[in-house]
Amino acid sequence: MACSSKVVLAVLAATLLRAQLCSLAFTTVPPTGRRPEPCRSVSLQARGGQIASKPSHELDTNPGADLRRELDKILVNAGSKHFLMDVLNKIDGPQNLIRFWHKYTTFNGDFAGGSASLAGAFHVRRDLFRDSKEPISACADRSAEIASHIFFATEDEYATREGSRLTHRRLGQILLSETVKFYGSPIVHEARWGEEYEMNNILMKVIDGYRVNQAHTAEDLFFALGWHLGSELLADEEFNLMDDFMKSNFPDLVAHLSSTVVPEAGVVAYHWIKVHTYVEEEHFSHGLDATMRAIDSYSGPHSKVQVHEMVLDGFRAFADFQQEFFGSILSTHTELVERRA
Repeated sequence: MACSSKVVLAVLAATLLRAQLCSLAFTTVPPTGRRPEPCRSVSLQARGGQIASKPSHELDTNPGADLRRELDKILVNAGSKHFLMDVLNKIDGPQNLIRFWHKYTTFNGDFAGGSASLAGAFHVRRDLFRDSKEPISACADRSAEIASHIFFATEDEYATREGSRLTHRRLGQILLSETVKFYGSPIVHEARWGEEYEMNNILMKVIDGYRVNQAHTAEDLFFALGWHLGSELLADEEFNLMDDFMKSNFPDLVAHLSSTVVPEAGVVAYHWIKVHTYVEEEHFSHGLDATMRAIDSYSGPHSKVQVHEMVLDGFRAFADFQQEFFGSILSTHTELVERRA
């Protein structure tokens, strides 16, 4: 009887020890299959010089953060921020300012369509993005989850968060229109800038970067995802620089735009600039989440390293494209024709 009691006590002790070990394991290691929290990007300025001092052995602890560091490094090497600041510093009066907003609002007009197309392109490739741990084939595709995070940016582009269906394209048009009215006559502006065919080549490159009307192979999708990340991250930088520039150099215009209410939306004419100083960072965060989900669930013939590089290729391409666009944004149509000749 005594021996039997000792055996029982030993079994109970072993059971309690095993339970404690399991409890400890589950408090330190996430359960298998649990998806990590969405990647929250932190601005390069906020991190300062800490990126370079990060020990190399820690770089695999957070793949989303690692990718963000790679993207930031590409932008630093490209000098995108300084390039735009140089362009803004050349705006010496209303004529150049109107020319800038005319081209920039037109340039931004097709990105919503590009991101919507990209979300749809991912959604229908259920064969490429699958959860290998899901035993039921019909429940394994994850393409819709990826598309959802891409489409987050599109939702903002086609409505305001105040509840109106006013699009960001229309808000950009309102900003340009009110700027033209503030400085002069819309008729004079239209006579000078009415024909926008000098923008067609640039707009076609926006669509091409999103791989619209293409085969939507893995190469297309991951390149376009990198292009999308570039558009969102650089737009965040651009709008914050432009907001500071406008307030410092054209305060009277900013005051006018900030007090002119758009009747159909209940927002002011400056809203297009203001809203983009913060939503682009949110769009980028969701784009980064989509990218990590796409790489994680990719089940095609390429390796994870290869598709990762495809994303970086798309991002680099957008950084180059942005500089190409800003390099000619203040040029007149005559100057552009002479430059191409």
